[in-house]
Amino acid sequence: MISTYLPRTILVLGGTGHTGERLCRRLVRNGVDVRVLTRAPDSPVARALAAEGCTVFEGDTTRRWLLWEALEGCEAVVSCCHIRHAEPVLQACYRCGVERLICMSSTRRFSRVESDSVNEVLAGEATVMDTNLEWTVVRPSMIFGGERDGNLTRMVHWIRRHRWIPIVGAGKTLVQPVFVEDVVSCIMECLRRSGARRRAYTIAGPAPMTWREMIGTIAEEMNLAVRIVPVPVGAALAGVKLLKPLAAWKGVTRNTVLRMQEDKSFDVSDAEEGLHFEARSFRDAIRLKIDGAAEVDAIYPPISPADSGGESDSWSVEDHFADMMGEAGDDDAFEEDRNMSI
Repeated sequence: MISTYLPRTILVLGGTGHTGERLCRRLVRNGVDVRVLTRAPDSPVARALAAEGCTVFEGDTTRRWLLWEALEGCEAVVSCCHIRHAEPVLQACYRCGVERLICMSSTRRFSRVESDSVNEVLAGEATVMDTNLEWTVVRPSMIFGGERDGNLTRMVHWIRRHRWIPIVGAGKTLVQPVFVEDVVSCIMECLRRSGARRRAYTIAGPAPMTWREMIGTIAEEMNLAVRIVPVPVGAALAGVKLLKPLAAWKGVTRNTVLRMQEDKSFDVSDAEEGLHFEARSFRDAIRLKIDGAAEVDAIYPPISPADSGGESDSWSVEDHFADMMGEAGDDDAFEEDRNMSI
């Protein structure tokens, strides 16, 4: 028989990030005692989580002794921080007797472009898997959702403002972005299911599409015509500094250009079979983003601490989406929200 027990006390690292905040709110609504570790306990997100009923601790995942107080009495840890910080988190778990650990990684681990960021992800995963803890590694593709997603928000704003967009190459390489609430649902299932222990799951959208198809879908849902302006790969590599303002993306490097020429098509069958993972279509999810229905307060209306234990595990964010969209709902990356999957 498969165990579906949800731990009652969970520490979330990176809980003030785009994905982490949503996870914390979902957990609270399922009656979980949620603890959040953050370097900025007075930030608006941290204060909002405290108002939801989370216990906020000031700390830093790079220093294991700063995790000890928050870990005392926890049944599980979920780390939405960069997986390169795995070592101090693991050491703190050992000291405090916490055996269950879920770490978010990235599909960047599959990139064939040699870079420090790829090596950090690979090394972080190896560190987690070479332990006696009951670990689970979740590898999402490019995560998108609300305004804080750090990925498609810039693209949506650029299209709305300029009605044209530059793209490196022919735009025919594949991408498979995943909606943030589907990532949260996956983590929830990892927490519930004993069969998810000592397993790694890759999660992505339901089907890959080309960059051109993705841009076209966004423009269609915005009811705008957009002109795609191809930038030859050679020209982009020769002028990365010139490309930065054109792309409206921070941190564009030579490796970014090279990774954009890689197909990002992922097999998610393990997650589908082991976690019943079912991602929304890109069109449905991007419509929620454009309409503002993907914002965290739209999905998780603020609650008072006194109300935080009222929801059961049957609570479904999909029902909320269905109400807003007027149709039947389907069954159900890191703290700094870096573009880890680009």
